[in-house]
Amino acid sequence: MAEENVIVIEEEKEKNKKKFPLLIIVLLLLVLIMLLILLGIVVIKKKNEKKKDVNIEKLVKKLEKKNIPLDELNILIKKATILYKTGQKEKALSILQKISEFSKALSYYNLGVIKIKEKDYKTALEYFKKAIKNQENRTISAINATFCTLKLKNYKLFDYYRNLAYTFLPEIAKNKNYPYYYALVMYYLGYEYETIPALKTKTAYAEESKQMIGHIYDYYNDAENASFYLKDPLLKGLNYAKMGEFSQAKNYLSKTDSKIGEFALALVDLKLSFFKEAAKILKKYKDQNLYPINVFLKKSLFDIKEAQKEFKKNFLKDKKDFYDLFFYFAPYKVYNIKQTINYLKKGIAGIPIGSIEQAQKFLQKSATYSNMNLKISNAIKLALNGHIYLANKEFLKLLKNHNTYILHYNTAVTFAQMGDYYNAYKHFLRAFHLNPYDLKTGILALYAADKSNISNKHLIALIKEGFNDKTILEDAMLSIYLNNRVKMVAFLQKKEKNSPFWILTKLTIKALYNKDYSFEALNLKNIFEKDLIANLLYFYADNKDLPIKKLAQNYQSFYFNIIHNTNLNDFFYGAKIAKEWFFEFAKISGLMYRVRLLLIKKAQAETFDIIPVLERLAYANLYTKHFEEAYTIYNDLINNKNIKDPKTFYHAAVAAIGANHHANAVALMEIAKLKNPHFLEARYGLGLLWQESGNLNAASIQYAKISNGFKSKFFDFNIKPKN
Repeated sequence: MAEENVIVIEEEKEKNKKKFPLLIIVLLLLVLIMLLILLGIVVIKKKNEKKKDVNIEKLVKKLEKKNIPLDELNILIKKATILYKTGQKEKALSILQKISEFSKALSYYNLGVIKIKEKDYKTALEYFKKAIKNQENRTISAINATFCTLKLKNYKLFDYYRNLAYTFLPEIAKNKNYPYYYALVMYYLGYEYETIPALKTKTAYAEESKQMIGHIYDYYNDAENASFYLKDPLLKGLNYAKMGEFSQAKNYLSKTDSKIGEFALALVDLKLSFFKEAAKILKKYKDQNLYPINVFLKKSLFDIKEAQKEFKKNFLKDKKDFYDLFFYFAPYKVYNIKQTINYLKKGIAGIPIGSIEQAQKFLQKSATYSNMNLKISNAIKLALNGHIYLANKEFLKLLKNHNTYILHYNTAVTFAQMGDYYNAYKHFLRAFHLNPYDLKTGILALYAADKSNISNKHLIALIKEGFNDKTILEDAMLSIYLNNRVKMVAFLQKKEKNSPFWILTKLTIKALYNKDYSFEALNLKNIFEKDLIANLLYFYADNKDLPIKKLAQNYQSFYFNIIHNTNLNDFFYGAKIAKEWFFEFAKISGLMYRVRLLLIKKAQAETFDIIPVLERLAYANLYTKHFEEAYTIYNDLINNKNIKDPKTFYHAAVAAIGANHHANAVALMEIAKLKNPHFLEARYGLGLLWQESGNLNAASIQYAKISNGFKSKFFDFNIKPKN
């Protein structure tokens, strides 16, 4: 079989040898035929060109005798146009000059058109004047003359020629393109919107009509219709930006290479939270502020409908929102816990019913175990009664002389509850280093770091080293931070324990995976019956799937239950989450003015801990648009009461913007940013204020340090209207 295969292959080779010369001959013949065809095309083309040249010469001779037929004249004009388009401008102009001897109006018109294309509007206008004077083709000549005067910014002549064009319009009423010419005249007369029906009529100027319609819709800020008709990526991108369709706008603006398009893209990137990209563009155009902006406070701060939309979209949707619940329910620590905690609990239990003296006796007994314990207990008593600010001051005093794990931990809890996450992180971290066996403290440090936009991989590794079979809760808490779905889901299968952190961890995991967590919320409410946040959390868990208007309506009834049946100290003095949640629910239900009146009454009566009450009253003034009152209170807190935390400076800046003191807002925002470099709200607000003042370089520096994806709660901007 192998020999037969060899023979077949050899035979095929012999056949191929015989075929090869034949193939060469066929290919040569094909090449020859192609050459002959090409030669024929060239010859015919040359003959046609000669014929054209001859026709032109004959027409010119006839023209000189002034007996040229109109159809031949039109052919000549077309040929002159072809010459012009192919770059033979001098020859085209020469022919048109000769035509002028026979039909001056017609040639002047064409010469005018050529000059418009050359952007020589002054000369073009002179040609159109002559065409109109000869009373030939004068309607369209008047329209073009109007265009030239507009380009020359000669508004006196513009008014003259647009009215002249309107007078001549009836002369071309039977022209098939009359609707387009009519639209042009009406457009110049200032009836832009009324021209749209005429422009939608079928004419030879279909594309021009579409562009005009697009520009008209654009002029009247009808961005949706404008973007449908306009083809230019720049114009489409700008119109999508006006509509708030920023992703579409970015898509089109990215395709343009104009300065305006690129600068507009920077603003769109800011809207989309692409801060790094925006910073690069603004730095490039630091001396060319093509689109100045106005900074303003978001509508969702004041408008109920907008607030409801924002609430539905953002409330308890991010894992960072749940960190505040862990900080809020974090236990305080004392020395000799077994001996002192019973006294502490009894002492705190007496306070709400007015048994201050009895409570103090219980707390005094703890002094027998430790003088330090008594001081810590007093500070914790303040904290558990909502006086976080005073408790924080006490812990900081103790830390000056005692650098201990417990003091750092308790100080960190108060900072975290106050919303000062940067300082909370530092103290949680210090506490963990002093006691590395307390893994929960290390995880709370990670939570505070995440809220401050800080990462610490070394800390994660240290915490993991301490895990064992008994650290089930700690492992689950870390899995929330690390987004470890496997471990989070596994924790949901664990047997229930009736401790706040265990319940919170399950609740958080369920919330992150859109599962019902009303059972966990109810458990917390049962443990902390009179607690404001426990009650609000259960209300939300039970109502969150309702339409937002129904949820808000239900809260109006629930509000009176909260006012009378929960301890409002946490709202008046306490944790940031208590303040913010109470305000959020008040905003969406139209109860903000009631809350403001509640705070005014409290401020008038308060003598023990006035600072947090004033701070909350100033905050309420922001939401009810009492900006000057808010600004005055914040200035008093900063200048007279020595409150120097970054949040106070930041909210003072917010009030300053609301009160239209933008220059003061810049200084306040700068201080807030310097006090906490990771405070993105302050960086963003400062960037916008610098951009508003025209300092694009300073703005770009701030934006470059903001993480992509950040969304401001307070600020927005729009393009400053032209005068």
